[in-house]
Amino acid sequence: MELYQLKELVALGEYGTISKAAESVGVSQPAMSRSMRMLEDELGVPIFRRTSNTICLNGTGKLAVKLARSITDSIDKAVEEIREADRKQRTILVGSEAPAPLWSVVSMLSAVGSEKTIAGEMKSRRVLEEGLRLGTYRYIITDGPTEIDGFSSVRLGEENLMFMLPASHPLADRRTLSFKDLDGENMLLYENIGFWRTLPERKMPSSRFLLQSDREAFRELVLRSNIPSFTTDLVINNLDGKVAVPISDKEAHVVFYISAHSRELPMLSYLAKHFKGELQLGQV
Repeated sequence: MELYQLKELVALGEYGTISKAAESVGVSQPAMSRSMRMLEDELGVPIFRRTSNTICLNGTGKLAVKLARSITDSIDKAVEEIREADRKQRTILVGSEAPAPLWSVVSMLSAVGSEKTIAGEMKSRRVLEEGLRLGTYRYIITDGPTEIDGFSSVRLGEENLMFMLPASHPLADRRTLSFKDLDGENMLLYENIGFWRTLPERKMPSSRFLLQSDREAFRELVLRSNIPSFTTDLVINNLDGKVAVPISDKEAHVVFYISAHSRELPMLSYLAKHFKGELQLGQV
């Protein structure tokens, strides 16, 4: 009995006909028919009802499908766990609630010269802390220290949200602005900015947000239009004709912490010390 036969049997149970099941697993109908005859011979009991034009599962066959599905699901899970274990051995995965500190930490870890691949992704704090506990993440960056036994947190640095305004905007000469000051204006907003994503919409309920998922398209719109947008003091660029103004609301200020297993404390301290110096700048 081969694994491919069990997968074909599961497909037959799902689709009901040899033709549809064969198409779903990428084999020809005659090949699958032969495979099912061989499986039935190996089992030594009939699992199909056959007529001159059709083949369908009998009661025993339906039980066989249920057991085959359990076996194939277990094998798929085992394969995924093996691949995940291999990935962990070859990759250092960093998780973060926001993009700017993630870029910085990935850059610093890459500069250290590790033989492993350094990768990063953004998730919610709940997912990050659970992943740290399970070993999915080597490091996580959150808006507060973690309280997981055996793990340590170090203050990484701050980030402050800012308005990016055209120099001709009537409020561009202000030293600070609140969300309320621009509430009601059209705003450009890049979607992939972690927990910053929902803050402007909550604080500016009368504004219309023009969402962009493509980073380059967003940057072009910021450069070429007069629509205000957002940046932060970690990723601000000097753009011709644009002025960055800090946002005074307390929600626009975040302190990040980086966490890892306690044995990683020296590396955490190194990353915190060099945080701003290694930051890869880019428009949010």
